[in-house]
Amino acid sequence: MLRNRKLLRTLLANTFVIRYLRFQFFCLITTCLFCLLQQNAYAEKADEYQLKATFLFHFLDFTKWPSSKNDDKTICILGRNPFSNHLQDLANFARKDHKTFIKHVSTLKDTYDCHILFISRSEKNHLNKILEKLASSPLLTVSDIRSFAENNGMIELSRKSNKTKLIINLNSVKKSGLRLNSNLIDLAQVVGVKQKSGSGS
Repeated sequence: MLRNRKLLRTLLANTFVIRYLRFQFFCLITTCLFCLLQQNAYAEKADEYQLKATFLFHFLDFTKWPSSKNDDKTICILGRNPFSNHLQDLANFARKDHKTFIKHVSTLKDTYDCHILFISRSEKNHLNKILEKLASSPLLTVSDIRSFAENNGMIELSRKSNKTKLIINLNSVKKSGLRLNSNLIDLAQVVGVKQKSGSGS
C-alpha cells in the first residue's frame, strides 16, 4: 500500500511538471507573438513576409489537429510564394523531434497532407471557391488577402501602418474540427462566436 502511494505521488508530481513546462512554453511563444504584433519599429525594418512567416510557423504551436494528423507538420502555400526562403529557414532550425515541411501546391488536390495552408494574394479571384471546397477540411487556412476572415477564412494576417494584426474567424475554425489555443485568440480580433473557455489550451 505504501509503495502504491509513493508511486501515485511520483506520477502526480511528474504530471504537474509536464503541465508546468507546457504552460511556460506557451507563455514564451505567446510573448514572442505579442512582441511581433506590438513593435512597429522592428516591423518597419524587417521584411514584411519574414514577419508573416514567423507568425505562420508559430501557428503550429497554437493549433490542435484531429488525432488522425501525425506529429510531423506540413505548411503549404497555394499560389505565388511571397516568403522567399523564410519559411524553409525556420523549418531548418525547428526542433528535431517533430519535423516541419514546407510545400508549394498548385491545386487543392495536393493539400491532403497539409496542416496549414497559406493562400497567396495571387489566388484572390478564386478565394470563395477555394474556401468553399475546404470548409470541412481539418486544415488551418491563413492569408493576407483583405477581408479573408470575413469571407470564412480562418486566420487573416492584416497589415496596417507597418503593423501586423491577427483576425480569426472562429466559426470557420470550429467547422473544420480544429482547436486554437486561447492565448492566440486573446491576441487577435475575433470574427464569429468565441470558443468555450479553455478550448484548445
